Amino acid sequence: MTDEPATSRREPLALKLLRRFCAVEGLHLVAEPEYGYAGYVEARSGRRHFFKGAGFDLNSAGAAAIARDKGYSADFLARAGLSVPATLLIASPRFVADIRMKNPGVAERLAGEDAALAFAGRVGFPVFVKPNEESEGRGVLRAATQDQFVDALRHLGDAYDRLLVQEEAKGRDYRILMLDGECLAVFERWPFRVTGDGTRTLATLINDATHDFASDGKGRKISAEDPRILAHLAACGLALDHVPATGQIVPLLPNSNLSSGGTAVDVSDRIAPELTSIAAQAGRAIGLRFYGLDLIAPDIASPEGYRILELNAAPGLSHFHRIGTAEAAKVETIYEKVFQAIARDLQNGM
Repeated sequence: MTDEPATSRREPLALKLLRRFCAVEGLHLVAEPEYGYAGYVEARSGRRHFFKGAGFDLNSAGAAAIARDKGYSADFLARAGLSVPATLLIASPRFVADIRMKNPGVAERLAGEDAALAFAGRVGFPVFVKPNEESEGRGVLRAATQDQFVDALRHLGDAYDRLLVQEEAKGRDYRILMLDGECLAVFERWPFRVTGDGTRTLATLINDATHDFASDGKGRKISAEDPRILAHLAACGLALDHVPATGQIVPLLPNSNLSSGGTAVDVSDRIAPELTSIAAQAGRAIGLRFYGLDLIAPDIASPEGYRILELNAAPGLSHFHRIGTAEAAKVETIYEKVFQAIARDLQNGM
């Protein structure tokens, strides 16, 4: 049986589908009543499987923590022989000062702005700067020059303790969803972008696009005033008063997350078997069972030139679900397989 929701608020997609699954399978579901963001599934034996947001107990706490830490996960992947962009983990001056008070020896070993500048000099611009532990593309900046790079380091260093600096990986952006070595789906993604009409400025195009986001109910978290847009346009040598030519596509962010206005298309039938094996190996390298793998490659149909950007131990699927009818059906099939794995674990006492 399941606990009925105690509020009229719209339930998260995962909870709505999990509630339906538990009703069919005779499992007891308890969810936090205000938002439905956390809870557990309980078998007749009393065994429980907890969840929070899109994170399930299929992944251990340690594996999920390593996946969230982009520096550690890049190191684990590289040690497993997988291809990742050249990466440097640095600490903000504020964080170094704090550590110095506790352990001066450790503080002296932490890389900072000088190391970051030397790294960028070796790999060449552009480079990406991002918080070491964030999701949904928050804080991701692309720097095309040294001045932009220094600005990005100092801007993000005011808000985050540790930053990841990475060389730019060239190619197309893919999200691969995996469960226990099986490829559940592959989506090709594009960043939030506008198309010129030869008349409107970028400022007007962006305002119109973000206004549509607010009205279509698809839950994207971006506005026309987002500083990431201004930073990315500056890195591309563009300003808000620029008038793109008719048909010209202008990317507005350096990341392709759907939560920040990106778009996606299902390309599951095109993935090369070698890339499925690589994605499975990546999960084993970190200890994940269910995860989303973000990968850059010239084409998903070939393993040539791939680079793994990161792994997400709690991949949200609600944005994919909203794209269209076919995508919604695909996402519901994915969740059905995830819930079946949870039910098996409860049955087997895992």
